[in-house]
Amino acid sequence: SPHPTMARSMQTEPGSRCVLRSALLLLACNFALFAKAQDLDAWDRVLAAHVALGSREGIQTHVVNYSAIASNADFHKFVSSLETVNVSALDKDQTYAVFMNAYNALAIKMVIDHACKYSFLGRCEGSIASITDIGSKLFGPLSTVWLKSAGKIGGKVYSLQQVEDFLRNPAPFVEDSRLHSCIVCASISCPNVRMEAYRADKLDAQMTAQMKDWLSNPDKGLHLDKAAGVLKLSKIFSWYAGDFAKAAGSVVDFILPYVDEEVHDYLMKNKESVRLEYFDYDWNLNGPSNCHCDGGSSFEQFTI
Repeated sequence: SPHPTMARSMQTEPGSRCVLRSALLLLACNFALFAKAQDLDAWDRVLAAHVALGSREGIQTHVVNYSAIASNADFHKFVSSLETVNVSALDKDQTYAVFMNAYNALAIKMVIDHACKYSFLGRCEGSIASITDIGSKLFGPLSTVWLKSAGKIGGKVYSLQQVEDFLRNPAPFVEDSRLHSCIVCASISCPNVRMEAYRADKLDAQMTAQMKDWLSNPDKGLHLDKAAGVLKLSKIFSWYAGDFAKAAGSVVDFILPYVDEEVHDYLMKNKESVRLEYFDYDWNLNGPSNCHCDGGSSFEQFTI
């Protein structure tokens, strides 16, 4: 039953009830706007149809069918729907769902839109091997793929780097470092692309599942060599060690809730002595690109 003060406040004059109804209606409208603006059903259909368990270069991963996605109406519908999300009305779970879905979709779109490599004279030289082939190193950091305009979220143009930076500092909210298992930079060594959309009403379970999936992958997530006393992890745990330490005290403490029982028991007994090493990072695409050279000219890789 409600607190006595709350109960009394709900039994006041009609004007107060109108204010309460208006507030509830506003909340309902904001949620409806969020749900309508981000077409999660369309994104679900894309992921279910065109992402599949497989392997690339001997590493188990979720393989992305870029050619199929490039011609998929649901994909373009979802990307367009991101433009109208009312970002200012979102709570934390909604914010993370929107921006993690956006990152993954816009990374895929980046590969689709820049699938071919071109010579300085504009001749197609075949498929890019990696998302890092997009953009040019000739003009400094601003011309790299991470800082190229990737798409619009809530009417604002973002690069992939800006989306990631926002997720790491989602003011006014606090970072959830599990995000690093959820955003995928179109590369083999990235965590796996989830085969469903992130949704606010089940986000905690989805993010936990992503961490467990990532750390159960001995090719790119975690491998424990007990004899050598070495714990080998994704290089992401090195690059963003500060995020994990801030959340849990250390990288090892952060991963403990998400590893299997055998690894958990070993780490609890050997936390201070275990040596951390990291997998080499494979930046090659997590699926064949949609490049089909036609001899046309393009200087796209030189644009910022």
